[in-house]
Parts: sequence; structure tokens; C-alpha cells
Amino acid sequence: MPKPARTPKPKTYEPGDRVQLRRAYGVIGRVVAVIRRSKPAFFGYLVDFGDHQRELAGTDVVEPPRLLLEEYRKWQEDLLGWEYVALLDDARLAQLRMEWTEVYKQLARLRPDMIPHRREGVQPVHRVTITKTTQRNKNYSSNGAFIREIDRHFWWLKCPCGLHEVAESSKEARRRKDEHDTPLGSDT
Repeated sequence: MPKPARTPKPKTYEPGDRVQLRRAYGVIGRVVAVIRRSKPAFFGYLVDFGDHQRELAGTDVVEPPRLLLEEYRKWQEDLLGWEYVALLDDARLAQLRMEWTEVYKQLARLRPDMIPHRREGVQPVHRVTITKTTQRNKNYSSNGAFIREIDRHFWWLKCPCGLHEVAESSKEARRRKDEHDTPLGSDT
């Protein structure tokens, strides 16, 4: 009989790391201290949320979302390269640099030239992401004999330059994306 698989060891954090409270999106704090007690057995963190500090169990904290880093990874998948961060303003570039160094601590220490930064003379690149959402409406017949569900689809277009639009069809969304995107492989 084979041994059962071991449960993976949870990720541990060090003082200064940003963490998020589990099941509380956007509640982010910094670890102040790692707490280990033996009677009763407890492993957790003292987390500073700005206005107060709380002691949380190790299972109650998770990695915070890193939205800019995810967007940056999508750019790399599109073969845009790291130099195209010229599109971001100073505050968003600082946020991207912080998220990148949080995830790649050792690489940031060994190769600081790999941290995302602006290059001189690089023009902004526009990359629109399309997200489809659906609104479901229920229509009731006048005598209540039947219910008709109607799904209405919307395509949201978002570009880091500040473009935020909605389209009524996928064809219209793709057309607007093609108009707005910077062509790959060009210098503009």
C-alpha cells in the first residue's frame, strides 16, 4: 500500500512581506513578526494593517493580488518585452517594480538590471485587453405561464493608457482593439 501524499508545506512569510487576509479581498497588511508558540501550539503572524495590528494564524494569510505584475506577464506573452513599461505613469511603474521585487527577491538582488524600468526613447505601447461579461434578465409573461431568460453580453475594453470602453458585440470589440493597439514589431 503506497503512502498517502503529503500535504504541501504552506508558504511562510518574513517580517516586511505584504500579505492579504484570506477571504477578504483587498485587506492587505505587512508582517511585523512571526509567532511560534508551543503551549498551545500556534504558528502565525503579527500583521500591521496601518491603523491596527492583529495576530493571525498562518493559514489565515495568503499572497496579495499583484494585478500589474499579471498585466506585465501578458505583455511578455505578446512578445512586447520588458522595455515597453514606458506606457506606465510613475506611480504605476513604482507599483510594478515593487510587485516584481516581491515575487523575484533573489533575482532582484542578483540582477537589478532585470527589474522593470523605462528605457530612454521608447514610445508607449497600447495593448487592449477584452473581457466578456454577461447580464442575465428574466422576462415574465403577462399571465405568468412562462419565464424567458435573456443573456445580454458586453465586451469591456481596457488599456493601461486609460482607455475604458464597452462594446455591444465581439466584432466591434475586436475592431476597436485593432484600431487602438500598437502593431507588434513596429517602432511606434
